[in-house]
Amino acid sequence: MFKKLCLLVAVLSAIVLIATVPTYNSFAGKAKMIQRVQQNKSDALFGEEGTPLGEPTLTIIEDPKAFIGEPVDGVYKVDQSYLDSNKIYPTQLKTVQFWIESIRLGAGVAGLLGVALGLWKRKPKAA
Repeated sequence: MFKKLCLLVAVLSAIVLIATVPTYNSFAGKAKMIQRVQQNKSDALFGEEGTPLGEPTLTIIEDPKAFIGEPVDGVYKVDQSYLDSNKIYPTQLKTVQFWIESIRLGAGVAGLLGVALGLWKRKPKAA
């Protein structure tokens, strides 16, 4: 029974490791270089971009209404007040990378332990 449980842990760990690849690729495909800006009423009235908040980062935002104009040098501008008013919380790609790497590490350790314990608890063959 213990050997089967160890094998199950090893197989599930391998599945998790494999599943992290398309998961990460899906998020990475949606990520854009984004600069958040705070637009005042006067900025919108006079067609100005607004005040930049922080540095541009690879971020995942799926609401097209949050974007302001066309990208400049590959950097999209996003209205922070729109994000706040619609309770949109963008995810940075580096956060996704951190969690994917943590899951890979955990699954790898669990898989190795499953294999090691399964081999260690193996009954010797009768002579």
